[in-house]
Amino acid sequence: MPRPAFLVVALGALGAALLLLDPNVLTAVATAVLTIFAGLQIWSERAKRRSEERTAEARLSINAFALRQALADWIKRSREVGWGDAPAKRAQDAITNAMGLRERLERGLIDAASASKAAAARMRTAYAHWQRAMMQFESYLGQEHRLRGAVSPADSAVLTDGVESLHACYLALEPVVEPELAAEAKRLGAGPPI
Repeated sequence: MPRPAFLVVALGALGAALLLLDPNVLTAVATAVLTIFAGLQIWSERAKRRSEERTAEARLSINAFALRQALADWIKRSREVGWGDAPAKRAQDAITNAMGLRERLERGLIDAASASKAAAARMRTAYAHWQRAMMQFESYLGQEHRLRGAVSPADSAVLTDGVESLHACYLALEPVVEPELAAEAKRLGAGPPI
């Protein structure tokens, strides 16, 4: 490694040599150096952006995987149990469960801002399906409240539609999960199949 004194002498000699050059040559050299520097800055910023995008997509993938697992567990349980004799209680449970997913979905939307356009679009679609499910469950509860519990079994179709909206959310998240993560989870039997 060169000593600092050597570097100072070398820079001084370079400076003196540049002063002896024709001003037009000096301007051309300075322009070339600035162009190279600008190109390096642009390349560095692009590399930084790609790195941030990869990091955001990795977070998004892990988050989507966990969301899919939670959605699959709840959807399977709700399909097994059905709406039964207490659909209002089950609708309230559905809202409580869906609200538990809200923070992960919102975090996913924030991460999606730094991810690829395709991943961001899928995340927005999943969030919209989740919102629709919430509206369907809340609509049933509002109707049940207005009718003071006198809802017919046919009215519970909106609850089934809510479950299907959560299933659509589950499906929209599938392409967000990195294929390698999905394959490894499947290999280990840890995937969230419905």
